[in-house]
Amino acid sequence: MFDYEKFENSIFQQMIDVFNSWIEENDDLYIFSLDCAREMDSIGVVANTTHYLEEQAEVDSEDYWYYKYCEEEWDLFDTFETVSADMQKYLDDNENRFTNPETYEYTELFDKHCDQMIEHCKNALIRFKQAINKNHSDILLTFNIREYLDGDERVEIFQAVNSENASREYSEHIEEFE
Repeated sequence: MFDYEKFENSIFQQMIDVFNSWIEENDDLYIFSLDCAREMDSIGVVANTTHYLEEQAEVDSEDYWYYKYCEEEWDLFDTFETVSADMQKYLDDNENRFTNPETYEYTELFDKHCDQMIEHCKNALIRFKQAINKNHSDILLTFNIREYLDGDERVEIFQAVNSENASREYSEHIEEFE
């Protein structure tokens, strides 16, 4: 059985550690994302700085919102190696239960595992927001699972951890970067 609580606590602590390191090195960090692979075999964080965003697109350009909110275009990335190794081991141990050997499609059991992983990622992100809110309430937070979460899910998560104004902007431009 996968220890979801340990997973949540580990990624929460890793987010704190990496964030503190990045914030020391970058005085213009504006966004920070928990980034999980669809296969549920790795996790880490991605972030961007205002100066890097400005190098990619000007505020009035048509690509601006894409570069501002698309995690794949950001400057900073870190993989949580130990947590990812635990995730991969659990998948390896359950390979025949998580993937149909004839169709190579995920099973219902994998989907339940995936749902639990997502729920604990959301919890960790909410805890993280509470932890940094006093000194860094202006930092935007996102949760990304590439090519898996739809726009509505992304907006819902964004709204749970960001201000109303930021959420409005994010949802208005979701189609430009999802």
